Amino acid sequence: TFVTMSAPGGGQDGLFFTDSGFKFIKGGAADVALDKESKTATITLRKDLKWSDGSEVTAKDYEFTYETIANPAYGSDRWTDSLANIVGLSDYHTGKAKTISGITFPDGENGKVIKVQFKEMKPGMTQSGNGYILETVAPYQYLKDVAPKDLASSPKTTTKPLVTGPFKPEKVVSGESIKYVPNPYYWGKKPKLNSITYEVVSTAKSVAALSSSKYDIINGMATSQYKQVKNLKGYKVLGQQALYISLMYYNLGHYDTKNSINVQDRKTPLQDQNVRQAIGYARNVAEVANKFSNGLSTPANSLIPPIFKQFTSPSVKGYEKQDLDKANKLLDEDGWKLNKSTGYREKDGKELSLVYAARVGDANAETIAQNYIQQWKKIGVKVSLYNGKLMEFNSWADHMTTPPGANDWDITDGAWSLSSEPSQKALFSAAAPYNFGHFNDSEITKDLNDIDSAKSENPTYRKAAFVKYQEDMNKKAYV
Repeated sequence: TFVTMSAPGGGQDGLFFTDSGFKFIKGGAADVALDKESKTATITLRKDLKWSDGSEVTAKDYEFTYETIANPAYGSDRWTDSLANIVGLSDYHTGKAKTISGITFPDGENGKVIKVQFKEMKPGMTQSGNGYILETVAPYQYLKDVAPKDLASSPKTTTKPLVTGPFKPEKVVSGESIKYVPNPYYWGKKPKLNSITYEVVSTAKSVAALSSSKYDIINGMATSQYKQVKNLKGYKVLGQQALYISLMYYNLGHYDTKNSINVQDRKTPLQDQNVRQAIGYARNVAEVANKFSNGLSTPANSLIPPIFKQFTSPSVKGYEKQDLDKANKLLDEDGWKLNKSTGYREKDGKELSLVYAARVGDANAETIAQNYIQQWKKIGVKVSLYNGKLMEFNSWADHMTTPPGANDWDITDGAWSLSSEPSQKALFSAAAPYNFGHFNDSEITKDLNDIDSAKSENPTYRKAAFVKYQEDMNKKAYV
C-alpha cells in the first residue's frame, strides 16, 4: 500500500525520458526532435504504445491534449503565453479557428508522428516541463463524445480512465483511494507487483499511520514531522533537493477570462511597492523555518530554488532575513503614520488593515499564521485572518483559482511543485491563470520573454537573464 498526501498519478506515463538535468533523451514512450531552421518539434510515438484497453495511442491523442487545454469550453486553467507560441493555437483558443493549424500529422491522425510548428524556438525546449511541448496524451476516441463541460467530472476521466503507464486503475473511490493492477498493454518492463493501492491521508494522521505500520510507503510528509518519523523501525526516510517554492501573494487585481489576461486594477494599499516590500521584510521566515521544518526548508533569496544552481546567484538579495527597521522606514517614506493610540498606521484617514487568507496545513499552520500577524503588528500593519480563521484547503483553492478572482482577501500563501524547466512564465506571466495576485508588469514580462529568447540559447546570457528576473521580482515584491 502506497499512501500520498495528494491525488496519485500511478497509471500515467510521461511520454519522454530525461537525463539527470531534466533534458529530453531518447527511449521513452515517445521521442522529440527539434529543428531550429523550420521552427518545429517532431514527436514520434512508439509503435507499441497502447492505451490500457489495448487500443493504439495515436497522433490525434497527442494533439487532443492541446485541444483540452486551449479550448475554453473544457474549463482548463493551464493556458499560458508559452502555448500561444504554437502557430494557430491562439486562434483556436479564442474561437477564431476550429482546428490548430500549427499541429499536423505527417502519417495521418491515426499515425504515430506529430509535427508542432512554433512562431519562435525557445532555449528551454530541450528541457522537460518547458510548457511548449506537452508530455502527455489523452484518448481522443474514448473521450470525443464527452461534452467539454463534463470532461473533468466524467467517469471516463475520474473512475474509469484509460492510461498508458505500467499500472491501470481497477477501483477508484473518489478523494480516498485508487487500486492499481498491472496494465497488460504497457510498452515497457512488466510490473513485478500484483497491485498497488494508493490512499489519501491527512498530514495530521500520517505519523500515526506509519507508527502502526499501516502503509509500505508514504509520500509528501511535512518537514515538521521529520523528527517523529526519522527513527521509526522498519522505515527509511528519503529526500532530495526539491523542485518547490513556497511564497506569499498580494491580491492586486483580477483575471479577465475573455482576453486571458491578468488585470492589475484592485484598489488597495498593496499597489504601492513600498508597502509590499515592508510586509515582506517584516516576516521572520528564517526563524519559522528553523523552528518548524527541522532544517529541511531553506529561506529563499529568490523565486528560483537552489536545485537550479546554474541559474541562481548569491548576489540576489530577497526577504529571507527579517528587517523591521527597513520595513518601518519604507512605510514612513510612503506617508503611513503610526497612530500611537491604536498601534497601527494610517494614511489619508484610512487604517492600514489587510485580510490574510492563510490556509489549513499541518499542526503548526495556525501558530505560523498568528506569528506573521504579530510580526506585521510590530510595523503598524493590522492583519486579520480571513473570516477569523484558517481556510480549508479546497475552499482556499476554489477561492484562488475561480476566475476572475475574489476581492475579499489581501495576502495569501501558496506553494508550487515546479517544472524541471526553470522559466516561470506559467506562474507569473501576464496571461497566467496561476498568477493568483494578478499582477501585470511590463518589465517582468520583458524579463520572462528574455529568459526564453533566442539570445538565451547562450547559457551565460540565460543565467544573466534569470538573475535580472529574480532581482526585479524581489524589488517589485509582487510575491
